[in-house]
Amino acid sequence: ECRNNSKKSIWRYLLMKHQYNYDQIDGKAVPPLVIKSDFVLVGLHIGTVYVEFGTLQLNGVLQGTLDVLPGTKVVINGEQQGTVSISPGAVVIVNGKINGTVSIESGGNLLIEETGKLAGTLSNEGLVFLRGVFGGASSGNGQLRIEGNGFIKTPVTRNGIQYYEW
Repeated sequence: ECRNNSKKSIWRYLLMKHQYNYDQIDGKAVPPLVIKSDFVLVGLHIGTVYVEFGTLQLNGVLQGTLDVLPGTKVVINGEQQGTVSISPGAVVIVNGKINGTVSIESGGNLLIEETGKLAGTLSNEGLVFLRGVFGGASSGNGQLRIEGNGFIKTPVTRNGIQYYEW
């Protein structure tokens, strides 16, 4: 039995291997896309993506969950529309856009480059380098380092409603 939380996290991922749930898309059960080596995703993909090994380059649009497991890397040049989960030892580099929720575990890293944008909620227990723009709610005990021209958008309030203008 593992008593260390990080060991439990890694053990949980090992146990989950090849036991992913199917997505329900248009009333049909669709298996997730499981990345096991370097892979480039172009065009539109709808559904969950698990990155188990290697580097995923997202050059198109992903509408769904992106689960970045320990020791892997994702480079978003296109657009992620949905949830991104970043595990310990995983790295996500954003040159394009994330529209959705990002959750970073302790030991996980998110780099929002100068051309990158995160529009959504950030739950940060890891490390974020912000060189681009972030607009949305944030929580967690992780670090957010603003570098270069990076900035956090201020919401606009009209008629009592807060929102972000992009």
